[in-house]
Amino acid sequence: MRELWEGIVAFFATASVDVALKILGSAVMLFAGFKIIRFAMKLLRRAMEKGRLDPGVRDFLENAISIALRFTLIISVLVYLGVPAASFVAILTSAGLAIGLALQGSLSNLAGGMMLLLFHPFRTGDYIRTDGAEGVVQSISVMYTTLKTPDGRKVVIPNSMLSNGIITDFTWHDTRRVDVSVTVGLSEDSQAVRAILEEAARSQCAVLPEPAPAAFLEKTSDGVLQFTLRCWARTPDWWDTLLAVTEDVKARLDQAGIPLRAPTRDVRQVQETTR
Repeated sequence: MRELWEGIVAFFATASVDVALKILGSAVMLFAGFKIIRFAMKLLRRAMEKGRLDPGVRDFLENAISIALRFTLIISVLVYLGVPAASFVAILTSAGLAIGLALQGSLSNLAGGMMLLLFHPFRTGDYIRTDGAEGVVQSISVMYTTLKTPDGRKVVIPNSMLSNGIITDFTWHDTRRVDVSVTVGLSEDSQAVRAILEEAARSQCAVLPEPAPAAFLEKTSDGVLQFTLRCWARTPDWWDTLLAVTEDVKARLDQAGIPLRAPTRDVRQVQETTR
């Protein structure tokens, strides 16, 4: 430590006054610059918190601006010391090109993350389905989105796939339709089956009265009548309502003596006669 200090003193003793003043001025610029940047970032953080920006966007902007300001300060100090500015331009251009080529995938994820955080096609806590994955959104960062699947697995999806793909959000709206399909024999009374289905839906307290439950004969094929029951429930109650309505429909059909039928087909073999 003593040798280092003696070296610094010797340098200033042999250096010219202009060089010594430049070095001292550079040190003062660095010290004051970092203080000013720290104070400015505090003001910016408070402004962004008042603006209610998304936490992911706020953290990304704060880090990016802080790095840019510090980098600009260091470049300014070096230029003040006499380093040619043209050399920095050449270095930055080459470095930017190399980094851009090396981080093409990461940059696309970054751009996709900014799109998701700014336009909010879905939010944390929503249940979504994408190409190849579905689950509850746990977090949305600037690079990746994390889902929790119904069986408890963690799925990490690059944001570039989400920003350019099709997303189904099952929890965006407050209500969701419940569909229950049943098939019965061709000889059954369609009006009676419809009445049973609608009554099963109305008996569930989670089923909303409006729109009213409705059952209809969807099609006749393969020796059966296919009915569809449609009713509405609050989105958080959708799964439990689907299970309850399905179970009640089965119990009421059994009570009425109407069995469920699977589609059937008659296959006949025709044997050619030889002459």
